[in-house]
Amino acid sequence: MKKFFIACLALTLCTFKAYSQEKTALLADNTAQHYKTLSSDGAWCWFSDPRAVYLNNKVYSGWVSADGSIMVGSYHEQTGEIREVNISPQFNKDDHANPSFLVLPDKRLMVFFSAHSVKGRGEKEPAITYAVTKNPEDITEWESQVRITQNSEGDQGFCYTNPIMLSEENNRIYLFWRGADWKPTFSYSDDLGKTWSKVFSLIKSTELTQKRPYIKITSNGKDEIHFAFTDGHPRNEPFNSICYIKYKGGKFTKADGTELGNMESLPLSHQSAEMVYDAAADFKETAFAVRSWIWDLAVSPDGKPTVVYTKLPTESEHRYWYAQWNGTSWGNSKISDAGAWFPRFPKDKSRREPEPHYSGGVYLDHENPDIVYYSKPVGDVFEVFKAQTPDRGKTWTETAITSNSKKDNVRPAAILGADKNATSQILWMMNDRYAGYWDYHAQIKLDTKREKPSPELNKKDIKQVMETVAMWQVNEPLQHNIGDWTNGALYAGMVEWAKMSKDSLYFDYLRNKGDRLKWARLLRPEPGYRYFADDYVVGQMYVEMYRTFKEDKMIKPMEWYFDFMLKHPSDRSLAFNWDDRLSFPVERWSWCDALFMGPTVWAKMAGELNRPDYLEFMHKEYSFTYDYLYDKEEHLFFRDDRYFDKREANGKEVFWGRGNGWVIAGLPLILQELPAKWEHRKFYETLFKEMAEKVASLQDENGYWHASLLDPDSYPMPETSSSAFFTYALAWGINHGYLKKKDYQPVVEKGWQALVKAVYPDGRLGWVQPVGQDPKTVTQDMTEVYGVGAFLLAGTELYNMVK
Repeated sequence: MKKFFIACLALTLCTFKAYSQEKTALLADNTAQHYKTLSSDGAWCWFSDPRAVYLNNKVYSGWVSADGSIMVGSYHEQTGEIREVNISPQFNKDDHANPSFLVLPDKRLMVFFSAHSVKGRGEKEPAITYAVTKNPEDITEWESQVRITQNSEGDQGFCYTNPIMLSEENNRIYLFWRGADWKPTFSYSDDLGKTWSKVFSLIKSTELTQKRPYIKITSNGKDEIHFAFTDGHPRNEPFNSICYIKYKGGKFTKADGTELGNMESLPLSHQSAEMVYDAAADFKETAFAVRSWIWDLAVSPDGKPTVVYTKLPTESEHRYWYAQWNGTSWGNSKISDAGAWFPRFPKDKSRREPEPHYSGGVYLDHENPDIVYYSKPVGDVFEVFKAQTPDRGKTWTETAITSNSKKDNVRPAAILGADKNATSQILWMMNDRYAGYWDYHAQIKLDTKREKPSPELNKKDIKQVMETVAMWQVNEPLQHNIGDWTNGALYAGMVEWAKMSKDSLYFDYLRNKGDRLKWARLLRPEPGYRYFADDYVVGQMYVEMYRTFKEDKMIKPMEWYFDFMLKHPSDRSLAFNWDDRLSFPVERWSWCDALFMGPTVWAKMAGELNRPDYLEFMHKEYSFTYDYLYDKEEHLFFRDDRYFDKREANGKEVFWGRGNGWVIAGLPLILQELPAKWEHRKFYETLFKEMAEKVASLQDENGYWHASLLDPDSYPMPETSSSAFFTYALAWGINHGYLKKKDYQPVVEKGWQALVKAVYPDGRLGWVQPVGQDPKTVTQDMTEVYGVGAFLLAGTELYNMVK
């Protein structure tokens, strides 16, 4: 047994040494989270295109946010700069409304969008809206938006915009959409959008007028436009086939040049189009109807049209197929199985999935149609793949772009114009939630790996890593009750970051939590919990939100609760004994963590409401805990009285890292609220300086603190929640004149750089000890919300400290 222990300890020490030498590999660095995020809030359908274009080392794309805003973003490959502009706030909460792009000859961008067959926000009638950037390759300024209201006859409005420009037709712009009669419709402009022609219907069925073709459109940009379309929606068409038409020089033809009509003879007959995949013919051969759905269309460098589509033998069995015109016929071949639908939402077994034909998605590389990108499930999670064919689809070599992801990755889209020299080739949606096109929250990802956050000590890099960590947390589902102490500690850091970043997204995040909690403490049924400090640490955030927004609802419930405690104080001892269920040990601050949870809120409430009685109550309770748990020789706090006689393996007393982190991090939050001449202020200043001196002496050579402060050899791994709290407190002490800069700044800088090294490329903070009450082993993949809160607190002080 002893040999086993020694072996385990040696292995642990070797692992830590590898980490300290920065050789530890990040877990599963192919997960979607480790790719760059173009937007943390965006989704799209796949029938408005192009969704992304490439121009002079920059990617431009558009999407619909969860609240229905039409967003345009850009990513500069060389500088890494990402920009995001809201061009139509809360326009249509529907991913079908995503914008499409056209690059004008002078390199300005033209963007088109419409609501999903309804009126968008602010519209008096349905329309297609378009806007042009004021300057080339710059999405920050836009000309006034213009609306096209003329449409085909019908009552369905507009949907799916697809702009095409033909240089050999004097830069005529063709704009295609699904018209009010559900049919492919278009208009053209010969003056770059100043005026538009009459509306044309492209295709109509001569047999069944209710059919609504779904169409994909592409072009060589010079003189040709290619169309691939279905009979209709696969839920309605048991023989849903894939058809093809080509336009050139005013004429519409099949792939072999057989003429079908011209501009004067429109609309074309649906039945006259060329058949790429014939579901009815399949049925005749196999007596089994396999419907399909179009996904993308491109043209090879030698001019051959290429189509990718799904075959849907059953609602839960999707398959990706590839078809390319070889000069005489269409060759159809299977690429890969595609699993089932991807939308997820809570439902019982009696409820049918409303969109069972929503595959993960397949898309062609328009610069090289021998390459396809697609999404399919691996286990229960959809991942993105790249596949390439050397023989026009007969065989495929598949490579995983994402793997081991926690969230679905769907609807990949190749970036139009991204040649082999571009570092970014595709974008896709990483779903936080996708119940349907009307209810979603997703991120738009780039196939460019995130760099590890920079530990450089300058305002730009500090702010950047804070934003990365904050956004990761905002997009992660909370694992605890939103009013739990764990999240209360998160909110304490998040509200400071919200004020620093001045981004409404973070304030909205916090307001949502406060509204759901009704700005009150987390109520528990047991009477003994009515004073539990863990239940009202959320009040730190309430006070700061009140200071920002001045809404009484944010602070009144807490004031009522504190007034109740003043009138009915607990007189329980601080003995941490859970055996007596009539007298709970958490009625008073009998564990050191409570000195972050409770007195901080009392101090903030006192400062904001000018309530000296709150301060007196806080000091009485704090002093009681101090006298009971503070070791005046070590200048550290025991976690609670159960640890008075416990010892670590080296014989030293047990002083828990995060427990003391809670205490010292709470002191700045208290001190900044105390009146300058308050009689007890000196007590808190002295305690802060004593703890700061001790804590600084316990930092290891790599900049971290450990789960056990006096026995780091037994717990050699980093522990970032304590490290972040200590870094925050020491930085605050420097910034506010309590600590000498020359003595403590090296400790703070080393601590921050160590913390940044523990951040994954996607913003996840590693090495956080899980919920507990004493030192425990920590691993790199462990994270928790309170660690993030501590990190954000530390970052705000570092940002203020550096030049």
